[in-house]
Amino acid sequence: MTSHLAEAGRTLIPRKDDRYGLLSPALVILTFVAGLVDALSYLALGHVFVANVTGNIVFLGFAFAHAQGFVWWTSALTLATFMIGAFIGGRIIHYFGANRARHLLVSTSIQLAFVAAALIGIYLLNQFAPEPSMGIARASQPSLNFPTARHIDLHIILLIVLLAPAMGIQNSTARKLSVPDLPTTVLTMTLTGIIADTSAHGHEQSKLGRRAIVMLALALGALTGATLQTRGHEDVILMVMIVCLIAVIVMMVPHVHSDAHWVTGKH
Repeated sequence: MTSHLAEAGRTLIPRKDDRYGLLSPALVILTFVAGLVDALSYLALGHVFVANVTGNIVFLGFAFAHAQGFVWWTSALTLATFMIGAFIGGRIIHYFGANRARHLLVSTSIQLAFVAAALIGIYLLNQFAPEPSMGIARASQPSLNFPTARHIDLHIILLIVLLAPAMGIQNSTARKLSVPDLPTTVLTMTLTGIIADTSAHGHEQSKLGRRAIVMLALALGALTGATLQTRGHEDVILMVMIVCLIAVIVMMVPHVHSDAHWVTGKH
């Protein structure tokens, strides 16, 4: 147990000679962000996952089967705009991928711009389109309306169009950085690794401390997002996301010119 706690501590506060350095705590923060955004998207945007986006392929099947609570256009829009974000993420990798700190700094800054635009857009919609035309929520009621097959809410469209690309960028960045057990979104293999490695090699080889931290980050993000969303505070969820993204940016700024192993990727 002590070794697992030490491993969890090193993930959050890495040693100077750590192979992945500040990438590990930064990606834990981004995992928390993924939990926040998926709580918002699933609970308020019409049964879609903006971060764990592959679930929308299943949801499309549900929608076409006319399953209650699922509509095709939210899933299709999420997938399309997520792919735009992944494309942007690919261009970021092309220009900045050689330096991990600069890569994460640039990608997170662009991600921050998308989230900030979503927050500003929600406030503008509530200010200038308060009447329920096309299903827009009243300004006095911040909670979003749940979409139906005949209900198109501009708030929902705005959030999907801006948050899905942001998460596409985050996913492409995490994929390029390839920090073990920290993909920031889909943690199926992380959970599988805990059980399979324990079974095959014993609990000391399970990396339980590291893997538990990232799973806890996702769960806490989902808990925070769900708590805020059920109280009608979608704007606060976006604010918390912004704070988290700024934290990652602040962590990376001092290291963009560093020749540390975790920055250059050379060992």
